[in-house]
Amino acid sequence: MKKRAYRKFLPVMALVFLLWPVSLAAQGHFEFGFHYSSWNLNVLKSLIEDGINDLVEDSLKDEIIDSIREDRPGIEEVDYTQNISFDSGGNNWGFEARWYPGGQDGSFSLGLSVEKSAMRVSLPDLSVNLTLLDGDSGKTVNFQGDASGANFEVKPLSFHLHFRWDIVPRWKIRPFFTFGFGFADTNAVLKNSLLDISFSGTATMEGEEPDVYDESVTKTLQELKEEAEAEGEDFLF
Repeated sequence: MKKRAYRKFLPVMALVFLLWPVSLAAQGHFEFGFHYSSWNLNVLKSLIEDGINDLVEDSLKDEIIDSIREDRPGIEEVDYTQNISFDSGGNNWGFEARWYPGGQDGSFSLGLSVEKSAMRVSLPDLSVNLTLLDGDSGKTVNFQGDASGANFEVKPLSFHLHFRWDIVPRWKIRPFFTFGFGFADTNAVLKNSLLDISFSGTATMEGEEPDVYDESVTKTLQELKEEAEAEGEDFLF
């Protein structure tokens, strides 16, 4: 069996592993729970900023240059800079089944959960300065623009297996120690994650009236990955 096919059966295998001991331990106890939370990624800004910058530059810069090149076929890129500030937020909901082999007051439990998350990154401030050289006239073309809306959203579905030990099982509020592992389908993440940018700007060349451009980019991570691979560049994963 191929490795990818094997991974698809992990949730089923984990569920069987979770349910099988019930027939061996009559005192076992099941608990089921649903949870929901909201959160943001701002505390991880320094970790994700470079990746977001690269995604925006790779997708937006080419769209701008291609649009200007329709009017000026001989242009070549000289310099490109962008400034980005971003905000983030999201939510998470999940369903968990937990089994206590020693009964309700047992210290050890095994849990299996399904988690659906939505991670959103907004770019309320995105500005671009692009310098181009028009090979036909030998003049410089300066482009300046701002985003009216830029959003990046990831919606992974993941499965988690948890091993937990309650330190004082009989307490109503019980401290515990836990560890576990989980996985998500990479292909599903790539197809369900979206980069959406609306952008407008002006290109100016000395002695001419400025040209106005309005650009909109809506691409999935899968499309961005395919474009990066086609150009021989590394992608996020």
